[in-house]
Amino acid sequence: MFTRIALSLIVILAVPYYWLLMDAGPTAVPPRDIDIARLRTLADSQSGPRPLGIEYAAVAAEQQPGTLLVAGGGLKSEEVAAFTWRLITPGGDTIINSGLTEDQAIASGYGDYHPEMQATVDRWLQTARRIIFTSEEIDHVGGFVSMLPEETAIGAKLVANPQQYEYIHALAPIAGEMLAPPVAALAGAAAYGAIAPGIAAVRTPGHLAGSQMIYVRLQNGREFLFAGDSAPMRRNVEWQRPRSRYAAQWRGHEDRAATLAWIKGLARLHEREPGLKLVYGHDFGWIKDPDDGPRFAPAPATALLAKQPATAP
Repeated sequence: MFTRIALSLIVILAVPYYWLLMDAGPTAVPPRDIDIARLRTLADSQSGPRPLGIEYAAVAAEQQPGTLLVAGGGLKSEEVAAFTWRLITPGGDTIINSGLTEDQAIASGYGDYHPEMQATVDRWLQTARRIIFTSEEIDHVGGFVSMLPEETAIGAKLVANPQQYEYIHALAPIAGEMLAPPVAALAGAAAYGAIAPGIAAVRTPGHLAGSQMIYVRLQNGREFLFAGDSAPMRRNVEWQRPRSRYAAQWRGHEDRAATLAWIKGLARLHEREPGLKLVYGHDFGWIKDPDDGPRFAPAPATALLAKQPATAP
């Protein structure tokens, strides 16, 4: 009797565990092609200087079981982060994503928040020429939204697809008139569009409706594809596995089949174009990998003003 009860408990626990955290299905979806030639042509179609280099700011971080963002990835913890990327460009930088506030970080599950790094990102946003996002997730757009409407010039720098624009407008309706209109070329579900010299985007809906990847070619010829939330971790592409069902559909609203199709497309692209560096959306361990990482420079932190003690009346 005890053995039957124990086996029943194991089955009761094992089945949901497998379904929520291990199963990568549906696995039979075909890959979605990523037309790198078209991205290159679009990036070259814009006149002006291409970016010189890239640096990053990790505003918030968290240790998570590997199986959350990679189905079947095991319970060993991996460090994930909310990244902002600065494309250093003569005549005006392009910023990818915008960090988030401490309250937004807590609500998103990040336990390690760095206000001094968000201060750096805020400075980037204030001085940038344009601001783009890999998705409308709050840990991508939160910092931008939090600066509206006080920073009146920020909204005009927005370069967004229609779904991102709608979400940002909903978060900051009072600042809606400050926002640059969505990019018409990125209106379609798998559309391609030129952003700036050396920079182009392709829509990759799946994780969210407004998800997209950003292609960057530097002046020295090095190429990068920022995969965003379509591939948050290196192992998504190496193993061709999406987020766990728990992370994607219980905690979020992801179309796992669509996301897996883009992951398979990234794996094929990586095989065809070994010189193209894929930049994974949240993989802090990969960023710091001296062998396979992108070798981006971490941005210096901005000193925060010390709080002044209250004075007696």
